[in-house]
Amino acid sequence: MNPNTLSFCCVVKNEEKFIESLINSLLEVTEFSNKCEFIFVDDFSEDSTLKILQKYAEKDSRFKILKNVASGKISGTNIAVSHSQNDYIKFIDGDDLIEGTLKDLPSNFDCLYHDYNSLSDNKKKYIKIGDWINKNPIEIQRKLRSIPKAMYIFKRSLLKKYFPIPEALPFEDIWINLIAAEANTISYYEKSIYVYRQHENQYYGSLENFNRLKRVRMANRFINYFDYLESNDHPFNFVKPEINIRNYAEALLSRNPFSFLKLIFSPRLFLKALFFSSSILTRLILKIK
Repeated sequence: MNPNTLSFCCVVKNEEKFIESLINSLLEVTEFSNKCEFIFVDDFSEDSTLKILQKYAEKDSRFKILKNVASGKISGTNIAVSHSQNDYIKFIDGDDLIEGTLKDLPSNFDCLYHDYNSLSDNKKKYIKIGDWINKNPIEIQRKLRSIPKAMYIFKRSLLKKYFPIPEALPFEDIWINLIAAEANTISYYEKSIYVYRQHENQYYGSLENFNRLKRVRMANRFINYFDYLESNDHPFNFVKPEINIRNYAEALLSRNPFSFLKLIFSPRLFLKALFFSSSILTRLILKIK
């Protein structure tokens, strides 16, 4: 892939601690690519994030610095995508890093996803996603399975069909995964080109920082998406996800034994609900692994 065909889209809020590390990593992997784009949408930062971005934009015309018009990542993501001009879009987050060699990526795809490194306490852990999306994309639609949006690269012409993301939704990540499930050509790149930083201040993050609040957010995210897709017209080819997804989310919220019984004929979701019902147990099991 030619990096000159890429638009990097990033929504940031109060990322002064990490944003320069991200920018330096972007500049390193695109050193000889003068036509790529770095589109940053500031989501009402209250620190020096916007000033840092503007400093780089004054020196490098590849930077586009925009301000969000409504608070939240969905609004910011919609703005970033609408201002992109290159053929492919790579979603990134303000506290993460880009790594590797972009030139080694495949070309001519509608959607590409890749492995990544998780960074916690200055230690990297390789995360292999596997090619399940390519082999069975319907899993995303029926069960609302997802990977972090930053592990995707999309052809911009594909995204246009599904954007803007409805601002009634709480997060943009599942919507972006639903788009991937409908791509005509899906490529899997079995290497990392992304470093997903883990820290306590993340709104969600990986399960290494899992806690009660994040369990509630996870459950509400599933409920909000299920209800929206069931009750509203949407651009996707499927009708709605499995009802067990909503039952699973309700079990996470209530942790009532009767709510778990609704999942008895869905062993995978039943075990997941048990696993995530206690944030302390979740972190302990992951630590043992």
